[in-house]
Amino acid sequence: MWRIWLLGAVQGLTEFLPVSSSGHLVVLKHWFDVQSPGASMETVLHMGTLIAVLVGYRRDIKEWTTGMRRGHRQAWRLLWLVAIATVPAAIIGYGFEATVGQYFIPSAVIAGWLLTSVLLWLTPAPGQRDIRNIHDLSGWEAMAIGCMQALALWPGLSRSGSTIFMGRVLRLSPDDAARLSFYMAVPIIAGAFGLTWLRHPGVMSGASFTVSGMIISAIAGLIAIKWVKHTLDRSGAWRRFGLYTFGMALLTWWLGG
Repeated sequence: MWRIWLLGAVQGLTEFLPVSSSGHLVVLKHWFDVQSPGASMETVLHMGTLIAVLVGYRRDIKEWTTGMRRGHRQAWRLLWLVAIATVPAAIIGYGFEATVGQYFIPSAVIAGWLLTSVLLWLTPAPGQRDIRNIHDLSGWEAMAIGCMQALALWPGLSRSGSTIFMGRVLRLSPDDAARLSFYMAVPIIAGAFGLTWLRHPGVMSGASFTVSGMIISAIAGLIAIKWVKHTLDRSGAWRRFGLYTFGMALLTWWLGG
């Protein structure tokens, strides 16, 4: 049971902190021989992070969905931007799943963590240049952010770190860069769950024992979301995550990753 709780906490925290959940899970399993009992557990843990987004941004999402029901142009435009940003990762994840899966090894994670460190150190600091919100993005700019999400399918390359980096380069405010990044996580996580369900119809049949892991993943995810919002306003704190991923890369290499 402790292994499930451990994976739940790691999944929840690292899905949204810019340190790569896939990298941590790959290395953790390698170091401690932590094995997930089938696809059901990892699917449920990812659902925990989805719950974290829905709860953490419940007011924004309620306002968004209410706006769509009332036919507000900005609400529908936001849906369009999120959809466009989701396309690259959906294509790569679905079309090249087996190829990507071959690189879920510690040595590949080291490279991903090093690149994550570079992106975090290069993320523009908050300042006067933050003059745009999500609705100011063009379709091509949303696609650029989506391409960063697709690249982050590489283990060790942080999805949140990569997408927030591109959002900040495009002069989104720290809050809007994080908000868009977390919105983009919803269709990706839901799509991965749906794909797993279609390929393995019985995936949830024995998953009741992982409910506690899902709850821990959701709680950890909520903590991570608040943490990201706080650190993005302080470039020094954000870049310290880059020191962490750099340190993890060195540690993994030193331990024979």
